[in-house]
Amino acid sequence: INFRPYYILGEVGRPGEYPYTDALTVMNAVATAEGFTYRANRRTVFIRGGNEAEERSVRLSPTLRVQPGDTIRIGERIF
Repeated sequence: INFRPYYILGEVGRPGEYPYTDALTVMNAVATAEGFTYRANRRTVFIRGGNEAEERSVRLSPTLRVQPGDTIRIGERIF
């Protein structure tokens, strides 16, 4: 079975489109995209579901899951 890819944008080393795998977490997705940049906000992420029009702000946790078709945006932290 092939799932829709997910997308990761913003303050990561290599933003782009990646293949979805079962039980994928946001932390795994960030690691796949070569990690956070030094400016990344490591507390909050923005997620827009594949069928949603608006993104939502979510507190980052080790168990936060990614769904097929999600767009994850890692914002810039405020100094």
